[in-house]
Amino acid sequence: MKTIKNEAVKMFMALMFTLLPLYYTDNYYYILDDKNIIFEIFSKIIITVIGSLLVIHLIWDIYKKKLGTDVKAEVSKVNSLDITMILFLVATIFSLIHTNNFETSFDGSAAWLVGGYALIIGVVLYFIISRFFSGKADVWAYLLLGSLAVIIIGILDRFGNDFLVMHDEIPYSWNIFISTIGNVNFWAAFLSMIIPFFMLVPIFLKSRGYRFFVYLFLGISYFSLFIVLTNTSYIGIGTALLFIVWYSLKDMKRLKNLAVEGIVFSFVGAIAEYLWKNPNTFARPMDVDTISYMLLNYRLYFLPGILGVAVIFFLLVEDRLSEEKQTRVRHFVENVLSKIWIGLICAGVGGVVVYVASNYSLELFNYRGSIWYFSFHGFMDGSAGDKLIGVGPGLLDSVTRPQIENASFFVEWDYLYNTAHNDVLEYLVTMGIVGAVLKVVMYIVPFVMFAKRKNNEAQKAAVLAALVGYMGQGMITGPYLFVYVFYIIFLGAFSTYDRMEQIS
Repeated sequence: MKTIKNEAVKMFMALMFTLLPLYYTDNYYYILDDKNIIFEIFSKIIITVIGSLLVIHLIWDIYKKKLGTDVKAEVSKVNSLDITMILFLVATIFSLIHTNNFETSFDGSAAWLVGGYALIIGVVLYFIISRFFSGKADVWAYLLLGSLAVIIIGILDRFGNDFLVMHDEIPYSWNIFISTIGNVNFWAAFLSMIIPFFMLVPIFLKSRGYRFFVYLFLGISYFSLFIVLTNTSYIGIGTALLFIVWYSLKDMKRLKNLAVEGIVFSFVGAIAEYLWKNPNTFARPMDVDTISYMLLNYRLYFLPGILGVAVIFFLLVEDRLSEEKQTRVRHFVENVLSKIWIGLICAGVGGVVVYVASNYSLELFNYRGSIWYFSFHGFMDGSAGDKLIGVGPGLLDSVTRPQIENASFFVEWDYLYNTAHNDVLEYLVTMGIVGAVLKVVMYIVPFVMFAKRKNNEAQKAAVLAALVGYMGQGMITGPYLFVYVFYIIFLGAFSTYDRMEQIS
């Protein structure tokens, strides 16, 4: 029965990795609903299958008088992330009970379908995956293949090859839509998890052929960064890269992987620059946003490659040193340099906070400053109950609309004000202080769990990199069902690897 559960969960994960990003009907405006249908169908199937097997297992335990023993064994494996998710589930339910618009809050129709239903089912799926995912790495092949298909379609779409006829119902000049995912911000959120995850995958792959294929995938993914209007991709991936660099410094053997990826980035950047400066190569010129423009125009894309070559040269020299000198070098890199990197991260975060605070305006980050302004003031104007447990999941617009209508200056309300474009602020308004605190704890706990185990598996680190990427994009991109489902899967997988280390 355990094998059946493991295979059922593996099949669910594989289907989400391949169908959810690829699924598309001939009506672009309903792409959110299409993905929601796919999610609902397979989430209900996996919950029904696992639930039925658990009932059978419960009956068998009662018959064999093993129920008490199995319950104690399961309780002993509960970790801090499990507790956080349970509390988040309770907070979601209380927020739903408290809301004045239960139906809209539950289905998330006013918040890109991330309402109470998605949050509740997400917690259930987390526990299913964390308990019954086998931990075998073969499932990540489905993630790679599904993601590769989406990214190739997105690249072709940017160059004017609309072979899926995705732009029939919208002006082809609209740059805000891409691939089968939808809004480019959702594309950025997708890449913010996928790229960091696969940046650490080569570390636990034994086959050189498999590693080469992953590097090829990363090269194609890097190329998509240059040609899509998604500055937020760089924010999410950049945030994850802070962790990836630290993890690589903790073991010098991992630096070679990071160096190769830097060289691949520079190589792909050179190709992107050529195509950018020769716009007649394809039917549609490349779309270049601020960061991509800086990288290509000033050829800053060469920096990661230069650094990568320097690291490889350093590793070759280090390998020729005496054993005593090698020990000293490794101690400096793994113990001193890694701590210096942590210090630089703290200084950088402080600098960003100071910059945003001192330069804050409604136009900040493409008018996200306006969304944050009205969201926070709406929270402050709420009742004590609203401040504590929120106005209801997915109901940010019920706060931003009145704020905009009563503003002393003119602002035109539109769908952008449906979400806060900041995860913590989103949950602060919709689920109150309790929801926001639990969301922050949900971000912090995986780091604590990762640091707690001395033998950190590379697969666990790769999953954590994806989670960090989600956090990075969550600071500036709104919640989206497709991205949230991937986040839950990664969160459950992380808990699985932690439980495996706990048992061993």
